[in-house]
Amino acid sequence: MIFEFIRSLFSFDLLVELSENRITMQKFSTGQFIEIEPWIALEGAKGKEKIKAIGREAKSLSGPTIQTTNPFSHTRSFIGNFMLAEKILQHGIFTLNSSKLRAAPRVIMHQLEKTDGGLSDIEERVLRELASGIGAREVLIHTGSKINVRVQSYDDVKAKIKAT
Repeated sequence: MIFEFIRSLFSFDLLVELSENRITMQKFSTGQFIEIEPWIALEGAKGKEKIKAIGREAKSLSGPTIQTTNPFSHTRSFIGNFMLAEKILQHGIFTLNSSKLRAAPRVIMHQLEKTDGGLSDIEERVLRELASGIGAREVLIHTGSKINVRVQSYDDVKAKIKAT
């Protein structure tokens, strides 16, 4: 119990809403949020690329050695490039959490698009792995309506998911 209390001082609950055109990350406790356009610009030779920019800035970059891509855009699945999608989410969590301590949040991953018929086991695993890549200590996958972090808590959503 004491350990949970101490961890809560350095951690937070996070909602990550994913779509092809926008990623939103919101803290449950404060409502603080960021929105990122899911674009990433890489510069360099194949296999030795370095991240040049993420978000709106990446979308506007061009050049002979710059490759700009949206890893959340693919014709058949929601995630087209796992590694780049993970980098965008890592950038988002570091931007949102200004603390020098690296918190291990509880995360709800909410895919807003390409969910007709529900998510397959593979799609759920991809979302869990993305959340793990941003340091999540606990992950929930939500496929219902949008969550209002000002009204609902992480535990409310968790109880609702377990009940179904």
